[in-house]
Amino acid sequence: MPEVQEQGNSIPSSLHYALTDSQCNKCGAQLEWKADFDDINSPKYTAEHCNQDYLITIDSVKVEMVKQSTEQGVKENTQHDQQSKTITLAEKLKNEVLLQKKAKLGDGSYIAAEDR
Repeated sequence: MPEVQEQGNSIPSSLHYALTDSQCNKCGAQLEWKADFDDINSPKYTAEHCNQDYLITIDSVKVEMVKQSTEQGVKENTQHDQQSKTITLAEKLKNEVLLQKKAKLGDGSYIAAEDR
């Protein structure tokens, strides 16, 4: 386990690694960290051991979507599929109506001006 670096020698580390593997500089015991989120603009973790105070400050955070909620994804896909089916059905009906009109032409009175 790595020992905690002093203020002047502090190095960036992953939060998980710092919280789980940090040791006291004097005795080598694993540190127990307490979250201090009182100031949301400067979140930190603190620990105390062998009369020494330790501090982890969080300077940057990376947020990423790992996977979409299954329930939400199913709802969105269902809605999208339903909309697609509705549009397809409307287009089919429109085409059928046009074909029926063209079939009833006989004397040509039902032909639209652009179709003549």
